[in-house]
Amino acid sequence: MTTTTNTQTKMTDTDQMLLWYKVNQFYNQEARALDDEDYETWFSMLAEDLQYWMPARESVFRKDEKPDSTSNMNHYNETLPSLQLRVARLHSGAAWAEDPRTRYRHIVSNVEVELGDAAGEIKVRSNTLVYRSRLEREEYWLLAKRDDLLREADGSFKVAKRKITPDFTSLLSKNLNVFL
Repeated sequence: MTTTTNTQTKMTDTDQMLLWYKVNQFYNQEARALDDEDYETWFSMLAEDLQYWMPARESVFRKDEKPDSTSNMNHYNETLPSLQLRVARLHSGAAWAEDPRTRYRHIVSNVEVELGDAAGEIKVRSNTLVYRSRLEREEYWLLAKRDDLLREADGSFKVAKRKITPDFTSLLSKNLNVFL
């Protein structure tokens, strides 16, 4: 059996399963790097022209719904250099909200994979759940849908675009100093 994608490239079920497995392994490695605050490894998994975006959500009545219920405001609208700057600030001692450090656990699930429009590109939709724990009683859960564009690079992948659509409309944690 073969699967036709939006690029009209045929993939066998075996090829599709292998691609899904490789993407899942990539996401597991990314989650571990973020959990361990191994930002150099994480940066190596991101494309130089990265677009990392998390728009704010809107709560709208069903009759007023649009296909994409995000607003024009963003929680994140980052590039690789701006993410590197955020991490540099974290290590500078100026990020008092992260001392003592936050403990993270990133979980990625419901991964759906298809070939992208250009050769070597893969479109991925997934869900992510991030648990944050800090001090003795601060605990937060962040849930979101992610739409990624991965590029094949050096036998693995690089995240070229990531749109994070949060499930929350109001942020309940004290800050959003976390990468999803």
